[in-house]
Amino acid sequence: MDGKIQNINVVVKKTLFGCLAWTFVLSGAPSWAADASTETEAQEIEKKEVVKEEITVTSTLPELATESRLPSEELEVGGDSDLVESLRRVAGVSAVRRGSINLDPVIRGLQETQIVATVDGARTYAAGPARMDSGLSHVGRHSVETVRLVKGPFALTWGPGALSAVDLTTRQGQFGDEWQGEIGGSYGDNGDRSDAYANTWGGGERYRAYLGVGHATGSDFEAGDGSVIPGDYESLDTRWRFGFQLTDRLTLDWSGGYQAQDDIDYPGRILDATYFRTRSHAVALTWAGADRVEQVYGRLYVNRKDHLMNNDEKPTAQNMPGRIPPFGLRVALPTESNTSGGRFRVDLGGGELDWSVGADFTRAEQTASRQIYRRSNDFLIFNDVVWPDAQIDSSGVWVQGIRRVGSASWGGTLRFDAVSADAGAPSDFFRSVTSGELDQDESHVSAAFSGSFEVSEAWTVQAGIGRAVRSASTLERYSDRFPATKFQIAAEVVGNPEIDPESSLELDLAARYQRAGFFFQAETFYRTIDDYITFVPDPTLPKRLPLSPPTVYRYINGDEATFYGVELSLDQRVGSRFSWHGDVQWIRGTDETFDQPVLGLAPLTVRWLGRGALVSDRLWLDVGVTWTDDQDRVAAGRFEQPTEGHTVVDVGLELAIGRWVLELDAVNVTDEVYADHLNAPNPFTRRRVLEMGRTIQAGFRLGF
Repeated sequence: MDGKIQNINVVVKKTLFGCLAWTFVLSGAPSWAADASTETEAQEIEKKEVVKEEITVTSTLPELATESRLPSEELEVGGDSDLVESLRRVAGVSAVRRGSINLDPVIRGLQETQIVATVDGARTYAAGPARMDSGLSHVGRHSVETVRLVKGPFALTWGPGALSAVDLTTRQGQFGDEWQGEIGGSYGDNGDRSDAYANTWGGGERYRAYLGVGHATGSDFEAGDGSVIPGDYESLDTRWRFGFQLTDRLTLDWSGGYQAQDDIDYPGRILDATYFRTRSHAVALTWAGADRVEQVYGRLYVNRKDHLMNNDEKPTAQNMPGRIPPFGLRVALPTESNTSGGRFRVDLGGGELDWSVGADFTRAEQTASRQIYRRSNDFLIFNDVVWPDAQIDSSGVWVQGIRRVGSASWGGTLRFDAVSADAGAPSDFFRSVTSGELDQDESHVSAAFSGSFEVSEAWTVQAGIGRAVRSASTLERYSDRFPATKFQIAAEVVGNPEIDPESSLELDLAARYQRAGFFFQAETFYRTIDDYITFVPDPTLPKRLPLSPPTVYRYINGDEATFYGVELSLDQRVGSRFSWHGDVQWIRGTDETFDQPVLGLAPLTVRWLGRGALVSDRLWLDVGVTWTDDQDRVAAGRFEQPTEGHTVVDVGLELAIGRWVLELDAVNVTDEVYADHLNAPNPFTRRRVLEMGRTIQAGFRLGF
C-alpha cells in the first residue's frame, strides 16, 4: 500500500510541474491572450446572478491596496467547510486545524492575537482559552462578500496590535437596487457533510437590506489511510444588514448576526465543544461630507460569545485501572468572551495629500472556569479559574496621510495606544506564585510607511516598513496552569501579569507585472519581533491535573524572533475560456531565545489551479494541485514533530443552466494520507490530525 501511494505521489508531482510548464507555453501565445473586456453582455449578466467572495491581499497600507490576489473560483474547489480553510490557498497564509471547522489563521508565521480579526470593522476575539475557534470562526462563509488580508504591520487604522490583520465584510444591499438573492447547498460523502444557505438583498430609494441564513453539519470522516477522524459538528448562522438614508448625506446602518454551533469534535484538543453561541450587533453613521471633509464615519459594536467544553468522548472519561486517577472524569469548562468597542474616522481631501484621522476603543472581557467531577457519582473534585473574569481595555488615536502623484503613491500612518489590563479575580494559587502588580497599564507607538511606483506601463514596485506593538493576551497574563495554545503538548502554563508587549518591525518589498490578462507578483519580507512571548519550564511549580505532562511552564519575554520569506503569485487569462493561478510560499523563522526554529512554520508549498470551459461557457472544469515539501526544520524543544510532504489533487465540474449552477467536486482524488504541518497533534496519541481522504461532493447554486 505504501509503495502504491509513493508511486502515485511521484506521478502527481510530475503532473503538477507539467501543468505549470503547459501554462507557461500557453502564456507565450499572444494570439490567445485577451482582456476581460472580451466577455459578452450575457456573460456579465450571469456573473451578477451569483455573488462570490473576493479576497484582497496586500503587504502595504490597506488604503493603497488595489489588487485581488485569489480568484473567487478557488473558494469553490476543495470541499472547504470553513472560510479560514479557504484562506490557506493564499500565498503566505496557512491555518491551524484542531477540528473539522473553526480553523485558526496563520499569516507568515504570525498566530492568534498577533493577527487582528475584524468583522465589518468590529474587533472580535476567540470564544475560548483553548482556541477551539478564532476571531473569524463565527461568521458563515456564505454571508461574506469581501475579505481584506494585510500581511504585515500596515493595518494600523484597523485597531491596536495589528502585526497582521484580516477583515471580513458581510454582504449588504444597495439603495435603489432591485431585490435579488440566491440559494445553494452541497453534500459530501466523506463525513456526511451538508451545507445549505439562502441570501437575499436589495433596496429602495431610502433603504437597503440584506438577510442571510446558513446551516451546516458533518460527522466523523475517513483519512486517506482509512482511519476514522472525529469530525462531528453542526452550525446555524444568520446575518443581517439594514441601511437607512436619513438625509442626502447621512446614512444609518445596523448590522448583526447570531450563530449557534453544537457538538463539535476536536481531535486536536483534550476537550470537545458542547456549544458556541455568538451574538453581535453594530450601529454605524456615515456622513458624506463636502469640500475638504470627504467623509465622517462612526461605529459602535458589541459581540457576545458563550462557549462550553466537555470530555465526554475523550479517554479521560473512561475508567482506566493503573492510571492516576483510575476512574473516569467529567470535565465542564464554560467560558465567555465579550467584546465591545467603537471606531471614529474623518477623511480629509481636496489637496495633493489626503488626510485621515481617527480613534478607536475596545474592551475585551473574558471569563472561564474548569470543573472536574468523578463521572460515576458526579462528585466535584475541584473548580479552577482559567480566565479570571479579566478585562483588557485598549484605546488609540491615529493619523494617516496618502499622496498619489502621477505613477507614484505613498503614505504613512502614526498610531498611539493606551492599554489597561485588569486581572479580575485570579486564584489564590496564581497570586502566590506571581509577584508584582496584577493590573498593568501600557502605552505604545506604532508607525508604518508604504510606497508604490509604476516603473513602466506593466511593472510596479512596492515597498513598506512598519512597526506594530501587541499587548499580551489574557491567557499570557493570567493563565493558572492551563495549556498554551501554541504548544505541541498539553503541558500546563502559568501566566505572567508583568509580561511586556511584543514589538514587530517588518520590511516588505514586492514587484508586480500586469498586462493583457497576465499577472505576476514576487514578494519578500524580513521581520523581527522584540520581547517575543514564549514559555520556559519552571520545576518549582506543581501541576494541577494528574494526567498533565510532569513539567509546568511560565510565560516569559524571550530575546527576539526573526522571520523572512518569499511568495510568488501568477495569474493568467487565456482568451475567455481558460485561466490559471499559481503560487509559491517559503518562510523561515528563528526563536533567538532558544536558538531553534519558530514553532509552527509552514513548509515550502506550491499551488496550481486551472479553470477551463469544456462546452461553450456552460460547462467548466477546475483542476487544483497542491504540492507541499517535507518540514523537518522544527522546534524540537517545543516537542514539534516533522511532517512528510504530500501532493493533493482536487477536480471539479461546474455546469451553468440559466440561473442554476450545478457542481461536482472530487476532493483529494488520489486519497493522499497527509496532515498539514500546522495541524494540532492529538494530545493522547501525539499524531497530527489528518486531513480528509477522497471525497465526492455535489452542490448547486441558484440566483434569482
